[in-house]
Amino acid sequence: MGPEKNEERIPLLERGEEYVHRLEEKAGSSISACYQCERCTNACPVSHFMDIKPHHVIRYVQLGWQEKLMASSTIWVCLSCEMCSTYCPNQVAVAQVMIRLRNEAAKSGIRPQERILAAFHKTFLNELKRFGRVNEVWLMASLNLRPEVAVEKIRTGSWKYDLDAAVTLWRRGRLKLLPHRCRDMEEIREISRIKGEQE
Repeated sequence: MGPEKNEERIPLLERGEEYVHRLEEKAGSSISACYQCERCTNACPVSHFMDIKPHHVIRYVQLGWQEKLMASSTIWVCLSCEMCSTYCPNQVAVAQVMIRLRNEAAKSGIRPQERILAAFHKTFLNELKRFGRVNEVWLMASLNLRPEVAVEKIRTGSWKYDLDAAVTLWRRGRLKLLPHRCRDMEEIREISRIKGEQE
């Protein structure tokens, strides 16, 4: 899954210190301070699902190995729960680095290792820009209309679980069919525009 039609592909040209300094500025902490103690990995609740462990992600950033990071499953599997950042003795913002890498990967045109999670990431952000808040029905409808998601769900039969969950939530009155647009849409779009420029 590549960039959206109106997105510009980000070339992966930086190496070494230039790459580290840019990510440090965006993450708001020193990536160079990491000394590979592995506390971030030990604190991560989903590290066993990752192909590159959190402490290795930081090391890859230090080395400027962008292609390996962009092609990893780790940046999509990360829950952004901040456990890694909380347990870091040097206050390296590991979770923020993961978010930055995920956003860059979404714009890079590199085929994501976790295609469904990458599609969800883009769909979620698009719905947020559209309404200022997320409506579960519209979110899942938009997600399931993506070809890569539809094909995978039909192939695996996982659409049945989505349908069962939707019926259960509907019966409990937890689903609203019509989305409600946030009153501060202009502010949300401005934040989104600024963040997009910063990425």
